[in-house]
Amino acid sequence: MGDSESGRTPVRAAGARRRARALLAALCLLAVPAALAGVASLTFSPAALREAMIAEIRKATGLAALAQGRAVLVVLPQPHVNVEAVSFADPAGALRVEAQELKAYLRVGALLRGRLEVASATLVRPDIHVDLSARGAPVVGAPDSSLARALAAPAATPQAHADEARLGALTIVEGRAAVVAASGTESVLERIDATLDWRRPGDPARLAGSAAFRGYAAEFSVVVDRPADLLRGASSNVNLSLDGPRLSLSAQGEAAFAPKPQFSGRLAASAASLRKLAEAGGYFVALPAPLEDFSLTADVNLTTPAASFSNLRLRLDGNEYEGALAVLTEEERPALAGTLAAGRVSLRPFFARLAPLVSREGQWTREPFELDEHDLADLDLRISASRLALPGLDLKDAAVSLMKRGPRLDVGLIEAGVGQGTIKGRASFVKTEAGLEARVSAALNGVDAAALQPSGGEPRRLSGAAVASASAQGTGRSMAELMRSLEGSAQASLAQGEILGLNLAAGLRSVEGRPLSLAQDIRYGSTSFESAGFGLKIAHGVAQIVDGRLDGRSFELAFAGRIDLGERALDAQATAQSTAKPADASDRTPRRFSFEVSGPFDDLVLTPDAQSLIRRSDAAAPLFGRGVKPAPAN
Repeated sequence: MGDSESGRTPVRAAGARRRARALLAALCLLAVPAALAGVASLTFSPAALREAMIAEIRKATGLAALAQGRAVLVVLPQPHVNVEAVSFADPAGALRVEAQELKAYLRVGALLRGRLEVASATLVRPDIHVDLSARGAPVVGAPDSSLARALAAPAATPQAHADEARLGALTIVEGRAAVVAASGTESVLERIDATLDWRRPGDPARLAGSAAFRGYAAEFSVVVDRPADLLRGASSNVNLSLDGPRLSLSAQGEAAFAPKPQFSGRLAASAASLRKLAEAGGYFVALPAPLEDFSLTADVNLTTPAASFSNLRLRLDGNEYEGALAVLTEEERPALAGTLAAGRVSLRPFFARLAPLVSREGQWTREPFELDEHDLADLDLRISASRLALPGLDLKDAAVSLMKRGPRLDVGLIEAGVGQGTIKGRASFVKTEAGLEARVSAALNGVDAAALQPSGGEPRRLSGAAVASASAQGTGRSMAELMRSLEGSAQASLAQGEILGLNLAAGLRSVEGRPLSLAQDIRYGSTSFESAGFGLKIAHGVAQIVDGRLDGRSFELAFAGRIDLGERALDAQATAQSTAKPADASDRTPRRFSFEVSGPFDDLVLTPDAQSLIRRSDAAAPLFGRGVKPAPAN
């Protein structure tokens, strides 16, 4: 019994001690707020709180501060000071901040000693203005501030790294920031909710949060390994990430502010629509390409006002490129230059989005050209592709140039292969008071004519190795006006070709035996030829056909006429004649016939010379009277 009681006595004593310690801790918890409240009520008046906060901010950052509203010390749940209508400014005017409220969270130990030391702060609805147009780096305030003294030590010295100045964390709630870049352009960020955590000058700094630009919100994070070195004019490692519905971006590398802002490292970016991203940045994109499915990775070197991208891999509209690009933003409009290479590039989506050039009525559209080139970047691009897919045409080993300077745009197909031949071309477009001035030139060498015709699932009507050259120019406010103003010339020849839907051999046979059936016989089958050629002289949108000839093994065809390019219509006359020796040596009447091809481009009609065919018909000859000989075909 005694032993049992003696064994329980130490246990009861230990429990009593634990209960005493718990009670003491509870009393302390109750006493600390009471003590803090007492110290605060005895030491700090509202005016003293405002002055103390202003002094604390100036001491730490060197920024001039002004508080016009009331100041209140709040003890629970965490000691902090609320100051209304507060503003800060860099003495040089590069940074100005106006906030509805400042919440400064205090260090408890200092507060118990009757002093206010800020551990962290929150700015509620601040309006921030940063002006980098006069200098490349942020400006540190008064030289006697803790931050200024820390940054005054030269970079990489023991004094710089040994500085023990206390900073802290700054949180922004529902903020707005206007940043004026070195070029003078202003960017505005809204709905900023972010925290800057930078405890000491020698520590890394992290800025993370969210903001909206032109109505689109994104989350961001910036980590600077050595922010003090960065502000001293040296460099620091920087990691940046941005994630939003319009753009995802990450960058890692070295950044510096002096002698001007610069960054060198690796960049990765992606966007569902590059067009919408550019328009969100205030740039209008006149190109009809979709500009979707964008992604980019590259080594980047940013030095205001230029940026260069090397070891670049770019994906856009399903096409993948490699090469280098450079961007210059110093002039009136940005300029983009570079060289890109690709395996296969399809421009079919580009052309699919072009406004129709021909109306439903089969005429050139009268819709005015969109000639506003404002906010368009200047271009100087060279693109090479193993395969280049155009509507109805596939090119190989293509080299393309694209150059824009102000109102002038030059597009060049330096050279490309088509089958066994080559093709070259150039087009220039300039905005003038009279409308769009266009100059176009092209040259073919050994290109199969069938490859140049859209098939739409139907056989090509013309084939043969083509050698051709053409040039034309015109001016107009619409496609219809431009085509009616065309001036120029062209020359073309074909060898070893075929025409589908025109059977000259059958027509020549019909002339001899049954001429009235020629209209049907000539339309079925095809005509093979050895050579063909013609010239065009274009004036006021009308092309006159000159020296048109087509030669086969047993026939020859001469043709002439006019092509109304402005009205999209053809009016041509042709005469076919057999060159084969007749079976009857005494027959010296050549077999020949004439026909016309006329009508709009979309509905051409082949019409034989009916009168000459009737005169050749034995059945119709009596209708012309006794002694009247059939007239020879013209």
